Amino acid sequence: MIGLVISDKFLLVGNWDEKLDEIIVENVKKIDFLEPITQYLHDESSLNSILASPLRQAKEYTAFSGQNVVVSFLDNFVGHSILELEHDLSKNEHIEYAKWLETKKDRPDNQSFYLFGQIYLPSQENIHFCTVPRALVRTLKLSISEMGGNPEWMGPASSLYLDGMGDINSAVIHRSGNKYFFMKNHNNRFGMGTIVFSGGVARITSSTDPNLQDVLASLGLETSEVENIPVYCPQKLGRQAINAWDTSDFRISVPFENIVVKSEIKNLPYYEANIFTQLINNKAVDYSFNIFNNEGITEFFHEEVYAEDASSETLSEFEDKDPKQNETSIIHNEQQKVIKTTIDVDEKPVTTSLPGYAVAVLFIVLSFIGFNYLKLKEQINNNIFGVSDKFIIERPEINDSISTKSPKNLPSLDLIKESKAISESILKLLTETDLNRYNGLTITKSFLSLEYVSGTNPNVENILGLEPTSFTVEATGKDSTIFLWYYSFELPTPNEPLSDGTLNKMDLMVQLDTTLTDYNLKYFEQVYTQNQIYGPLLIWVKGKADILQASAIISNLNNSVLLRKFVLFNKSDKPSPRAGFYVSILDD
Repeated sequence: MIGLVISDKFLLVGNWDEKLDEIIVENVKKIDFLEPITQYLHDESSLNSILASPLRQAKEYTAFSGQNVVVSFLDNFVGHSILELEHDLSKNEHIEYAKWLETKKDRPDNQSFYLFGQIYLPSQENIHFCTVPRALVRTLKLSISEMGGNPEWMGPASSLYLDGMGDINSAVIHRSGNKYFFMKNHNNRFGMGTIVFSGGVARITSSTDPNLQDVLASLGLETSEVENIPVYCPQKLGRQAINAWDTSDFRISVPFENIVVKSEIKNLPYYEANIFTQLINNKAVDYSFNIFNNEGITEFFHEEVYAEDASSETLSEFEDKDPKQNETSIIHNEQQKVIKTTIDVDEKPVTTSLPGYAVAVLFIVLSFIGFNYLKLKEQINNNIFGVSDKFIIERPEINDSISTKSPKNLPSLDLIKESKAISESILKLLTETDLNRYNGLTITKSFLSLEYVSGTNPNVENILGLEPTSFTVEATGKDSTIFLWYYSFELPTPNEPLSDGTLNKMDLMVQLDTTLTDYNLKYFEQVYTQNQIYGPLLIWVKGKADILQASAIISNLNNSVLLRKFVLFNKSDKPSPRAGFYVSILDD
């Protein structure tokens, strides 16, 4: 693997072997440009003449032929913007709207950009857009290819920190004079702005977030119950600047920390050396938006990128636990804490008098009564406790011979139709094609996109009975007998009467527990609408057999459980499919 960091006046190059247990970096060099490139980012001819010689020198230090090359550059080279997500619009419509907004900006006619977007799942609150000069992208991509390298990934330095550090919430800051420009991902929402310090007190001068106090609280600059998010800074800050962030979860970046480097690195620029270090350590290169790819919107899902960590954590929470007991697990844990405390007290040397024993016994009895009262109260209010139609609470002194049943708060017909359309599309595709041949499949609302590897046409349009909104095919391999098939579809809303499935939320849990071998669950905060309360749930399934079984189960859900989104991740050359079913459980 070869890494390149492009700065304004120089580049850094180096190589490492990612297959080794211990990362060893070699041939790390700083190569100066003849002049700064910032003013030539849109002039392909001038940019090529400036970068050509340094890139040739880089090739002399380390062989590019047959190597994957990852590139990062300063955030100053690109423009960052945010667009609130409109759930009624498709990805393509969001892209077109964002491009239209860019045309309204007062820019010279000779400036041309590529537009890349990223959405953080599962919330999908807004889209982070990045405009990148076409000349910069074309020059680097063509130069790397001409030197025999494979342009694998390219992106701004901020992506390495926000997506590649393993934190589901984080921020990265950049100091310029007395100002700090920040970008952050908090609760799956991207935000950015500027902070200044006056007399040691932080003040926001600009922000894309509507609530400025929440921004300060999340960055740890204001006392609040909001949990601080990690704050990264690749620059080398002085003691006074670091002290300004003393109340935050400030993470100091150290170049090449815990990495064996077989090169002289003492005189490397601190900032760019940190960016190079993150290129080496980054785990999200295959998932963050990639400027070497075509324009589009990338969906970034933290649990998918760090699947092993998420799986082990989630499985430990659900291990040896009946799904029916999940609702009361908190109270059970509290009871165990009380019992443990009591045992710990009993095991200490006995020095307490008789009144002390009486107080201890009274405390235990009252705790036992209190926790059982809370447990009973929760069971009475539990929406699963009364799932049977025969469960009736009779009120005294009322002799109505006919019990009345309050009408169910069913979700809107549009949501039901969307859910059915998604589940039907999943079944059609996964039963009539080979699941292991997918590189990716995403179905959300009325949009479907996939990448399929096959030597023959999979005829996806015939399987779905739809005309694709976009379709491309690319030959892969030396003999060009295997092809990559890219499809996008707009799913129509079903017009025929919808048949309700037979499985409710309890049946779903039982079916998952009894038929699947490798799955886990992740619960999210409830969503309150005008008429309903939804409990978002992510069902994460691994393996071809389990994914097919889960698809069959979910296709038979009744209208109290809606499928909102489906994602499939896989590499066709090394099949290990993982799928996420996003469902919303309607509270009674």
